[in-house]
Amino acid sequence: TGSGSAAAQPACSECTGSDIKIETRTANDVQETQVTMRLQTDQMFFDQLIRYIQRSQEFEKTYRQQYNTNVSALGSELTAVTSPYKRDFEVWREVFRLYIDADVWEHSEGDFRPANTAKEGQERFEKFMRHVDKIGLARQFRDPLSAKLLVSFFKLNSELTHLKLLQEMNELAMRKILKKHDKRTQLVSKTQFPQIITIDASTLTKALIYTIHTELVGVVPQIDDYLCPMCLNIAWRPLRLDCAHVFCSRCVVKASRRCIFDCPVCRAKNAIYRASVSNIDNALLNFLKLYFPKEVKEKQRDTQQEISHEETRAIVAAHAKERP
Repeated sequence: TGSGSAAAQPACSECTGSDIKIETRTANDVQETQVTMRLQTDQMFFDQLIRYIQRSQEFEKTYRQQYNTNVSALGSELTAVTSPYKRDFEVWREVFRLYIDADVWEHSEGDFRPANTAKEGQERFEKFMRHVDKIGLARQFRDPLSAKLLVSFFKLNSELTHLKLLQEMNELAMRKILKKHDKRTQLVSKTQFPQIITIDASTLTKALIYTIHTELVGVVPQIDDYLCPMCLNIAWRPLRLDCAHVFCSRCVVKASRRCIFDCPVCRAKNAIYRASVSNIDNALLNFLKLYFPKEVKEKQRDTQQEISHEETRAIVAAHAKERP
């Protein structure tokens, strides 16, 4: 015996019209349809259930291919308007920064809370859209194509919300069907059936969320990925230690003066002590100049001011020693 929506009515060639009972009721303006199918054997029940799961998996496979195609198409168009030489580059960076900070689907790295449900994701995404509208980011686009692509980005996330909700409903329905079956037959299919056939409602949405982050959000580099672990500012004149960790050269010099010779991140022995001009990552340096020109100028200004203050203090201290 199982229950579900009218759209999920079984098509069983071994069942007659008298074996199926359909009841429809309305509660709080919501119409619910219960389908009861009387089966002759447990094997018929499991065969029917497996067919539904296989159909669901086929749908997911087809949907994933279509969704990935749409994301790739949007990603290709985004590449054209998010070049660092384009006028809308900074606006897109802010849009994606806000999207990442909103934790719409996944939490930040190191946050081990469970992934957001469809309802939580929808609420977070709507909050993100309201924020974008409130600060007028869409109105700052100069290229009409950018505004069009932003709408497409919103639509892809809305589709993901609906798909995640559908999967959560299917997972809940599966648990209830198996629970009711066990109650009436005294079997333990609720625990044993998932071991025979994989039932993971989150697999598809996880894959699509990953696709969004890699092919869309990842198109525009974010400053948080290029910060020096010491000063938490952009790692300007990036110096890559032997252990591969990157710091701004100014912080490496200051650490060496304080007799800190090991890597502050992984404690690699004498990684800072052995660092020299040859450790400067020129490829990364050029990348930072291209994608973060404002941040680089600010860091250069702050570094120069800090050096000037240090020189002034050194001169004052030297004069103080010379006084009788």
